[in-house]
Amino acid sequence: MSVPDPSRTLAAPLVGTGVLMAVYLLVRPYGDAAGATTASAAAAFASTAWVVAHVCGALAIASFARLALRLADLDGGVVARAARTLSLASAVLVLPYYGAEAFGLHAIGRAAVAGDTGVLELVGAVRDQPVALTMFGLGLLALSAGGVLVAVAWARRGGRLAWAAWPLGVAVALFPAQFYLPPAGRMAYGVGYAVAAAVLLLAAARRHRVS
Repeated sequence: MSVPDPSRTLAAPLVGTGVLMAVYLLVRPYGDAAGATTASAAAAFASTAWVVAHVCGALAIASFARLALRLADLDGGVVARAARTLSLASAVLVLPYYGAEAFGLHAIGRAAVAGDTGVLELVGAVRDQPVALTMFGLGLLALSAGGVLVAVAWARRGGRLAWAAWPLGVAVALFPAQFYLPPAGRMAYGVGYAVAAAVLLLAAARRHRVS
């Protein structure tokens, strides 16, 4: 029986999570960096790039959950199954908040740009809604744990490339921290995340060739 090719199994979710995360943080307008009630924030929220970026961010997280799912299909161990469970749970918990950011703030921004600047006072109500914020926080914790467990599950498969999932695992674990970086730092994080995903993809292809 032939050995499953992990590069084929993991390729789509790895490319997806890497590219989409980079697009999210490179395309995202950062006009709200100085405050959510400024004219630059309204322009950022109202832009098409705001919606595109946040949809890409949501899909990047969903793609990582799919990666954990595929890894569990290949591995089947307890760690891989735990990574799958936590990563899927993280997607379920954080995606509603991303929807509010992408579409709710976009609508607020368009109204503000059209002249109703008072609606910007609603940004805090959208971002700080208790249930949504709690779900988002729990989802980020699950995502961080899932990132670490994906790296552990890959490492347990052994070989010289056992380290290859750690760059992505660490990047995923640090995803909550990037929200506190300045725009340049967030963009650098997005590029680093994409590189880490590429490292694991190349390692998966090499591991299959030498197996």
